[in-house]
Amino acid sequence: MSSNYLISKAKKGGEVVYLEYNKDGYNVKPKVQKKDAIEVNKIVFVSPMLTEKLLKKKISSKISKLLLELNTTYDDEEDGGTARYRNKLMEAERIKLMIMNTYQKYLGKSYVALTIKKMQIIIDGYKAKLYEINSMKQREMFHRMINGISYDEEEPKRGKGR
Repeated sequence: MSSNYLISKAKKGGEVVYLEYNKDGYNVKPKVQKKDAIEVNKIVFVSPMLTEKLLKKKISSKISKLLLELNTTYDDEEDGGTARYRNKLMEAERIKLMIMNTYQKYLGKSYVALTIKKMQIIIDGYKAKLYEINSMKQREMFHRMINGISYDEEEPKRGKGR
Protein backbone atom coordinates (compact mmCIF):
# COMPACT_ATOMS: atom_id res chain seq x y z
CA MET A 1 0.00 0.00 0.00
CA SER A 2 1.65 3.16 -1.15
CA SER A 3 0.68 6.66 -0.28
CA ASN A 4 1.36 9.55 -2.60
CA TYR A 5 1.66 13.06 -1.25
CA LEU A 6 2.70 16.22 -3.07
CA ILE A 7 3.42 19.28 -1.00
CA SER A 8 4.24 22.60 -2.69
CA LYS A 9 5.64 25.60 -0.88
CA ALA A 10 5.70 29.21 -1.94
CA LYS A 11 9.19 30.29 -2.94
CA LYS A 12 9.32 33.57 -0.99
CA GLY A 13 7.28 32.90 2.14
CA GLY A 14 7.95 29.19 2.56
CA GLU A 15 4.28 28.47 3.24
CA VAL A 16 2.47 25.36 2.05
CA VAL A 17 0.18 26.29 -0.81
CA TYR A 18 -0.82 22.90 -2.21
CA LEU A 19 -1.17 19.37 -0.87
CA GLU A 20 -2.28 16.36 -2.89
CA TYR A 21 -3.08 12.94 -1.47
CA ASN A 22 -5.11 9.85 -2.35
CA LYS A 23 -6.53 8.87 1.01
CA ASP A 24 -10.17 8.73 1.95
CA GLY A 25 -11.22 9.68 5.43
CA TYR A 26 -13.27 11.97 7.61
CA ASN A 27 -12.97 15.60 6.44
CA VAL A 28 -13.00 18.49 8.90
CA LYS A 29 -12.87 22.21 8.15
CA PRO A 30 -11.42 24.15 11.12
CA LYS A 31 -13.43 27.17 12.26
CA VAL A 32 -10.89 28.86 14.49
CA GLN A 33 -8.25 31.03 12.84
CA LYS A 34 -5.49 32.30 15.13
CA LYS A 35 -2.91 34.97 14.51
CA ASP A 36 0.63 33.89 13.66
CA ALA A 37 -0.45 30.28 13.02
CA ILE A 38 -0.58 28.06 9.98
CA GLU A 39 -3.84 28.53 8.10
CA VAL A 40 -5.54 25.18 7.57
CA ASN A 41 -8.49 24.83 5.21
CA LYS A 42 -9.12 21.12 5.56
CA ILE A 43 -8.04 18.20 7.76
CA VAL A 44 -8.55 14.58 6.72
CA PHE A 45 -8.49 11.88 9.40
CA VAL A 46 -7.53 8.59 7.75
CA SER A 47 -7.21 6.46 10.88
CA PRO A 48 -10.54 4.65 11.44
CA MET A 49 -10.00 4.35 15.21
CA LEU A 50 -9.23 8.05 15.61
CA THR A 51 -12.18 9.02 13.41
CA GLU A 52 -14.51 6.81 15.45
CA LYS A 53 -13.30 8.30 18.75
CA LEU A 54 -13.66 11.88 17.48
CA LEU A 55 -17.16 11.31 16.14
CA LYS A 56 -18.33 9.51 19.28
CA LYS A 57 -17.07 12.39 21.43
CA LYS A 58 -18.72 14.95 19.14
CA ILE A 59 -22.06 13.10 19.13
CA SER A 60 -21.93 12.53 22.88
CA SER A 61 -21.42 16.23 23.61
CA LYS A 62 -24.30 17.22 21.30
CA ILE A 63 -26.62 14.67 22.94
CA SER A 64 -25.72 15.86 26.43
CA LYS A 65 -26.39 19.51 25.43
CA LEU A 66 -29.78 18.56 23.99
CA LEU A 67 -30.68 16.59 27.12
CA LEU A 68 -29.62 19.43 29.40
CA GLU A 69 -31.77 21.88 27.45
CA LEU A 70 -34.71 19.44 27.48
CA ASN A 71 -34.56 19.03 31.27
CA THR A 72 -34.09 22.75 32.01
CA THR A 73 -37.16 24.88 32.54
CA TYR A 74 -37.25 28.62 32.07
CA ASP A 75 -39.82 30.80 33.78
CA ASP A 76 -38.69 34.11 32.30
CA GLU A 77 -40.06 33.62 28.79
CA GLU A 78 -43.39 35.00 27.66
CA ASP A 79 -44.18 32.29 25.12
CA GLY A 80 -43.23 29.45 27.46
CA GLY A 81 -40.12 28.53 25.48
CA THR A 82 -41.92 27.46 22.32
CA ALA A 83 -39.34 28.98 20.00
CA ARG A 84 -36.44 27.55 22.01
CA TYR A 85 -37.92 24.04 22.07
CA ARG A 86 -38.81 24.22 18.38
CA ASN A 87 -35.23 25.20 17.49
CA LYS A 88 -33.80 22.41 19.64
CA LEU A 89 -36.22 19.93 18.05
CA MET A 90 -34.99 20.92 14.59
CA GLU A 91 -31.38 20.64 15.77
CA ALA A 92 -32.02 17.14 17.18
CA GLU A 93 -33.62 16.02 13.92
CA ARG A 94 -30.70 17.48 11.96
CA ILE A 95 -28.19 15.61 14.14
CA LYS A 96 -30.14 12.36 13.71
CA LEU A 97 -30.08 12.77 9.92
CA MET A 98 -26.38 13.61 10.00
CA ILE A 99 -25.65 10.44 11.97
CA MET A 100 -27.67 8.36 9.52
CA ASN A 101 -26.27 9.93 6.34
CA THR A 102 -22.73 11.08 7.10
CA TYR A 103 -21.34 9.40 10.20
CA GLN A 104 -22.73 5.90 9.64
CA LYS A 105 -19.80 4.78 7.48
CA TYR A 106 -17.29 5.73 10.20
CA LEU A 107 -19.13 4.22 13.20
CA GLY A 108 -20.23 0.67 13.96
CA LYS A 109 -23.76 -0.48 13.20
CA SER A 110 -24.61 -1.16 16.85
CA TYR A 111 -23.43 2.28 17.97
CA VAL A 112 -25.35 4.00 15.16
CA ALA A 113 -28.53 2.07 15.99
CA LEU A 114 -28.24 2.90 19.70
CA THR A 115 -27.51 6.57 19.01
CA ILE A 116 -30.43 6.88 16.62
CA LYS A 117 -32.71 5.42 19.31
CA LYS A 118 -31.37 7.98 21.80
CA MET A 119 -31.95 10.79 19.33
CA GLN A 120 -35.50 9.60 18.68
CA ILE A 121 -36.20 9.62 22.43
CA ILE A 122 -34.85 13.18 22.64
CA ILE A 123 -36.94 14.24 19.63
CA ASP A 124 -40.04 12.71 21.23
CA GLY A 125 -39.26 14.59 24.45
CA TYR A 126 -39.09 17.91 22.63
CA LYS A 127 -42.33 17.13 20.79
CA ALA A 128 -44.00 16.33 24.13
CA LYS A 129 -42.76 19.64 25.61
CA LEU A 130 -44.12 21.57 22.63
CA TYR A 131 -47.45 19.74 22.87
CA GLU A 132 -47.64 20.49 26.58
CA ILE A 133 -46.92 24.19 26.03
CA ASN A 134 -49.49 24.46 23.22
CA SER A 135 -52.17 22.66 25.23
CA MET A 136 -51.57 25.00 28.21
CA LYS A 137 -51.97 28.00 25.90
CA GLN A 138 -55.20 26.57 24.52
CA ARG A 139 -56.56 25.87 28.02
CA GLU A 140 -55.71 29.41 29.10
CA MET A 141 -57.38 30.89 26.04
CA PHE A 142 -60.45 28.69 26.60
CA HIS A 143 -60.73 29.81 30.23
CA ARG A 144 -60.47 33.45 29.19
CA MET A 145 -63.22 32.94 26.62
CA ILE A 146 -65.48 31.21 29.17
CA ASN A 147 -65.01 34.01 31.69
CA GLY A 148 -65.86 36.64 29.09
CA ILE A 149 -62.41 38.18 28.99
CA SER A 150 -60.96 38.81 25.59
CA TYR A 151 -57.50 37.42 25.02
CA ASP A 152 -55.88 40.83 24.52
CA GLU A 153 -57.41 42.81 27.35
CA GLU A 154 -57.03 42.20 31.03
CA GLU A 155 -59.70 42.08 33.70
CA PRO A 156 -61.53 45.37 34.22
CA LYS A 157 -60.39 47.40 37.21
CA ARG A 158 -62.74 47.35 40.16
CA GLY A 159 -63.24 50.07 42.64
CA LYS A 160 -65.05 53.36 43.02
CA GLY A 161 -66.27 54.69 39.75
CA ARG A 162 -66.74 58.41 39.65
